[in-house]
Amino acid sequence: MIPSNSYKQDSSRSLFITGTDTGVGKTVLTAAICCALQRQGKQVGVFKPVETGVNPQQKERSDGGRLGQLVSSTALRDPIDLYCYPLPLAPLACARQTGLAIDPEKILQRLNNISQKRDITLIEGAGGLLTPLTPSFAILDLILLLQVPCLVVGQTDLGAVNHTLLTLRTLQQTGIPVPAVVMNEPSSAKNLPMAALQRTSSLELIQEFAKVPVIGPLGYEETIESDWQKGIRQLANHAEIQRLIRLLE
Repeated sequence: MIPSNSYKQDSSRSLFITGTDTGVGKTVLTAAICCALQRQGKQVGVFKPVETGVNPQQKERSDGGRLGQLVSSTALRDPIDLYCYPLPLAPLACARQTGLAIDPEKILQRLNNISQKRDITLIEGAGGLLTPLTPSFAILDLILLLQVPCLVVGQTDLGAVNHTLLTLRTLQQTGIPVPAVVMNEPSSAKNLPMAALQRTSSLELIQEFAKVPVIGPLGYEETIESDWQKGIRQLANHAEIQRLIRLLE
């Protein structure tokens, strides 16, 4: 069942962050945007409605847990995750395995609670646009329901051109505003000549055909592995992140 649009858009501005695939750096980018906006004095909310592969004993190390640690005001810290599943499966598969179904109406209610106290709320998706949350409701349907702009995150590896342009076309055909595409370099990026050529040529083609601003590539910030918050703060200083923040204003 598709819920009615009960999201109160006038309470704050919101931005959805989706990826061309899973594991392309959505959480890291969401965190860097959050950090950069906080430096401007903004009250920023972060919300990851669905997360899978969460260790119940280490929730602070989950994507939602790490995002929650960045929210500067303790008084404004709402639970970042709504649906947390331990199995590293697609959300609908997790829902079926556990018997805990995803209710889009509850997602809207939680988002209302978070966004009413903030200047801007960052909403991170799960997987890509067509990732199903219920048998009849995917991430794309959630974005359409919210009627918010959507930032696209991808990686400059082989296959990036197809994945990125497919994602953009889907968003553009459904009328969802796309302020920018952000391209990350994969953590396993090799400095071999052919690998570098693949990344460069992929980025050039995406810039040619995207029809929206293309940010990046953002190099992998190794500090994130040892000190997540420090690494995010360093990434937030990146010139391309600052360029993105200006585009979002």
